[in-house]
Amino acid sequence: MVRKLFLGLIMVFMVGCASVPESLYTQSETPITDYMLIADDPEQVQGQEVRIGGIIAAIDNEKQRTRIEIVSLPLTSDGRPKLDAKPQGRFVGYVPGFIEPLEYRPGRLLTVVGRIDGSEQGTVGEFDYLFPVVKVSGSQLWQVKQEIRIDDFSRYQDCIGTRCSFMSYGVGFTRGEVTQRVTK
Repeated sequence: MVRKLFLGLIMVFMVGCASVPESLYTQSETPITDYMLIADDPEQVQGQEVRIGGIIAAIDNEKQRTRIEIVSLPLTSDGRPKLDAKPQGRFVGYVPGFIEPLEYRPGRLLTVVGRIDGSEQGTVGEFDYLFPVVKVSGSQLWQVKQEIRIDDFSRYQDCIGTRCSFMSYGVGFTRGEVTQRVTK
């Protein structure tokens, strides 16, 4: 009995760690999460539910809605854009109402859920581009946090008190690593 309870708690913990935020829940259990499936022919997947995201490229508040242009990145299983992945293309998300441009500024990471609503012709610079369109029903802004890990090997020198040899002063070194992590 105790063993089953313990295994149940472990399973709940593991599922909780890999779950998407509530703001990215969908009605479908298997929304489209691969940008390439919608990029080739957005009309073919018209009305289907998606969870896609990436880096905000532009934002424009219109009279009744906000247009957000996003450079698509693959997502992790919990909906976070993968920072080290190659951009896949661009799409446009339309959010009802006003979105604060300072909060949703270009360069921020964003994941959206919604339904495919066809495509629209536009440009990226002077290049003509066909954007898949998502009618957004939920979104999650992400932050990129930098973490620094330092390994200091200087404490392992052969040196006790004032009896340090000349060579032991140059033996110690420090190694550091900066990593980036996407968080809510």
